[in-house]
Amino acid sequence: MIVKNMNNFKTSKPFFCWLISIITIAGIFFIPAISLGNIQVKLDTIPGSALLSYKNKEKKYKPVQNTNEWLLKRQQILDSMQAAMGKLPCRKEFLPLNIQLLDSVITKTYVLYNIRFTVTNSETLPAFLYVPIQRDRKKKLPAMLALHPTGMCGKKITDGQDTLYKNAIARELAERGYVVIAPDYPGFGDQKDYDFKADRYQSGTMKAIFDNMRCIDLLQSRPDVNPDKIGVIGHSLGGHNAIFTGAFDTRLKVTVSSCGWTLMHDYFNGDTAAAEKYGGKLWPWAQEKYMPLLRDKYQLNPDSIPFDFDEIISTIAPRAFFSNSPMNDANFNIDGVKKAVINIAMVYNLYQVPANLRVCYPDSQHDFPLRQRWQAYDFIDSVFGLTPTVKPGYSFKSNAHYFKRMELFATQKEQKNIVMLGNSLTEGGHWESLLQRNDVANRGIGSDVTEGYINRIKDVFEITPKICFVEGGVNDLARQVPQKIIISNLATLIDTLRSENIIPVLNTVTYVADNYRWLEPDTFNSSIKKLNRAITTLAKKKKVMLIDLNGKITDGTYLLKKYAVEDGIHYTAETYRLWAKEIMKITPN
Repeated sequence: MIVKNMNNFKTSKPFFCWLISIITIAGIFFIPAISLGNIQVKLDTIPGSALLSYKNKEKKYKPVQNTNEWLLKRQQILDSMQAAMGKLPCRKEFLPLNIQLLDSVITKTYVLYNIRFTVTNSETLPAFLYVPIQRDRKKKLPAMLALHPTGMCGKKITDGQDTLYKNAIARELAERGYVVIAPDYPGFGDQKDYDFKADRYQSGTMKAIFDNMRCIDLLQSRPDVNPDKIGVIGHSLGGHNAIFTGAFDTRLKVTVSSCGWTLMHDYFNGDTAAAEKYGGKLWPWAQEKYMPLLRDKYQLNPDSIPFDFDEIISTIAPRAFFSNSPMNDANFNIDGVKKAVINIAMVYNLYQVPANLRVCYPDSQHDFPLRQRWQAYDFIDSVFGLTPTVKPGYSFKSNAHYFKRMELFATQKEQKNIVMLGNSLTEGGHWESLLQRNDVANRGIGSDVTEGYINRIKDVFEITPKICFVEGGVNDLARQVPQKIIISNLATLIDTLRSENIIPVLNTVTYVADNYRWLEPDTFNSSIKKLNRAITTLAKKKKVMLIDLNGKITDGTYLLKKYAVEDGIHYTAETYRLWAKEIMKITPN
């Protein structure tokens, strides 16, 4: 293993990629503006009264009336956190980072560096550093700190190198064009032998906070990072450590926490025997790796602990905060989250930025599902001004089935020579049986559109096929996506597949039967015929093979009923057999 000094390293050929009502849109809860007005009532009669009060110079509690007074309260919250976590070490002087490169992996979109760097005297930190490859004019990129959940694999979990967790947040953000750093939490990964008794910190939590802040120092030192566009994301252990770090480090413009918090009174991991043995249900928080003072100083009593999560998250305001809080999380009870969000929203409204607070409640367990990860990534993009121009019409992101299928595909990575890429027509085919071979991957997703195909093309690359049959366009038409966009998307697919040495094959769109009822069949078939002419022209221009089933299963106007099931659009078994015969003409071996 080669160790190199990386203080001045540069990558070679660096690509770039809800206190009253809750409004729900696409599974995300938006917190509308709430007017605080002049709080003149008794403090204990208003929601969030403890949060929206501070000690003045006379040590008397006063209601927070403005942001200047909130800043006093904010510092008091940080002081209370340090009473339980230990003091944040001084950050006035630092040793050089002394970055050492242990090894690296070059992918198509980023370079992954395995590094170790200096935190302070006698402290180094192992981390993954992802650097997107910029093939065009170099520019400063946004960056993210990615924090792993509990697991001995440590930072490798954020890269997808773990069988328990499927949320490769660091890798996925790198693929979106972010510089990403993913460190090991003390006690995990390459810090598995960390000696908590011998360090200078009063808690593993504070050690991790300091490490994380040094990661931000490293990111800001890089010439390819925009120092004003840095955020933090984490799941479970990483979820609450993202919150802690976001509280102390105002350089972080967005904080994303998945399955990382609830109010202390609502926390319980379900282990009653352990709670009785260790003196309270908060015992996991007092382990050596976390905050022992919660036991030794505060007796695991949530009423004695000097902070709670609504307070900590409120310190992040007005900076952006996103929480993934599943309805069935056995550790971080959703009731505590919902109670806390009411209080937190009042602080964001004090700053008049209610949109900077966003919480989603998926119907899942202690997990960061793909759909919620994408919602979080879109939120991060919007904070940094990276949100792409919204196109009119339907988006694949509105399709819940899309995310279920993508999570299935993530478990099917074995190499296949043939990929069937398409919508429900493709998904409905039993392709290995139809083609009488076992090297076929079904990558059909019901209701998908060509935009969705492009978004998931990397999944095709990962199984390194020789040929890819692309069927699609009918859902685009049904959702009034303009023909020129459909053709442009198909052309992008052709070019992208060829860039990976994969042979693309197109299919025309088959007509619907005269009993089709979702749209008027004559009008719809007229649009399909126009699209097919454009697909045929595209195939000739790109010199791509084209399969056209309309001559075999239609009368030139409608899909014949013997080839369609009752809905007038999906195929019968006989139709699939005819389609398979056309495919086998192209792939005889």
